[in-house]
Amino acid sequence: MGPLEGVKVLDLSAVVSGPLTGAMLADQGAEVIKVERLTGDIQRNVGSKRNGYSGSFHVLNRGKRSIAVDLSTQRGIELIQQLAATVDVVVQNFRPGVIDRLGLGYTQLALINPRIIFLSISGFGQSGPTASKRAYDPIIQMYSGIAHVQGQKRGAGPEQVNQLLMDKLTAYTGFQAITAALYAREKSGVGQHIELSMLDTAVAFLWPDAGADDILLGDDVEHHPAIRAAGTVVELLDGWGAIMTLSDHEFEGLCRALSLTEIATDSRFNTLKSRQQHREAYVDAIGKAIANATKNMTLAELSDKLDAEHVPFAHARDLKDLPSDAQIQANGLFYERVHPVAGLVREVRPAPIFSGTPTTTAGFGPTIGQDTRDILQEAGLAEDLDALLRAGIVAQG
Repeated sequence: MGPLEGVKVLDLSAVVSGPLTGAMLADQGAEVIKVERLTGDIQRNVGSKRNGYSGSFHVLNRGKRSIAVDLSTQRGIELIQQLAATVDVVVQNFRPGVIDRLGLGYTQLALINPRIIFLSISGFGQSGPTASKRAYDPIIQMYSGIAHVQGQKRGAGPEQVNQLLMDKLTAYTGFQAITAALYAREKSGVGQHIELSMLDTAVAFLWPDAGADDILLGDDVEHHPAIRAAGTVVELLDGWGAIMTLSDHEFEGLCRALSLTEIATDSRFNTLKSRQQHREAYVDAIGKAIANATKNMTLAELSDKLDAEHVPFAHARDLKDLPSDAQIQANGLFYERVHPVAGLVREVRPAPIFSGTPTTTAGFGPTIGQDTRDILQEAGLAEDLDALLRAGIVAQG
């Protein structure tokens, strides 16, 4: 069940960005066929494992069926073309030009299936001077300016965000684009090609806040520092926390809670406009004042003071703390189940909660070629299976 029930997807992608796109489609009810090389997606070898099965691979590919095909053979290509004739969506993240040389590009598959929606994910774009370069998440973080923005807070050089931020953001962007294209197809009756690069995703993601000072052009702009993370991180006796004030009401509450009289009466800081105008001075002053006022406080003590004044505050949680957190438990975010190979796994349900088309987390991540036989049978190719297996064109788990 789910809002995408009845949608069929052919996932030709590997590693993170494309597979996560497919996993989110599966979580919302789509039927997703993962096409893997005979040795499997490289992501199967990444991260913590049990019985040789990667937990990360499972989450990135849950709910999919796997067919293992040798795409270096003409017969392997023909098999994928035959499958593409039966699906609504294709997801691929080969380097630009490769998918067309294989005979599996949008132009080629649209001749077979004009209704197909074809998502091409790349690092830098499908054309241009760097289009052919290899791109991984840290490379795009550097190239796009994300690492520069991240390093500004500590006043040093660029610093990477310590996760595969751009792979995941590109997947979420691709997922949304596919659903929009499905809606458009309901009106037009034809599919389309969606080009999506990690670079474009990164810059578009930066622009509303980190790029805010570069939006307005001309010589008459009243410049202010770009909008960035404005929270104050504070070390307490038993951990770390973050305080954030935006409105004058929150600022006044913070000053009352911590008796910051000098800050409260400083004309540079006592209105939102003046804090914006003197932002660097304010950040420095408020950071020192908060550190001095809280140096002998516990997390609970500070939380009580700030909650009483309705000042936003949170203490820093380790990932291991999240499953036992009361709010996360109330949200029903985590659940556990037993993967047939990997054993007991803890997962996170899809974030959206649908009232009319409720979702259930998709099935388990597959083994290599786990569903090769069934997929070929459904495509009317069952009589070829033994010959294909003998020739090493396909493999089954």
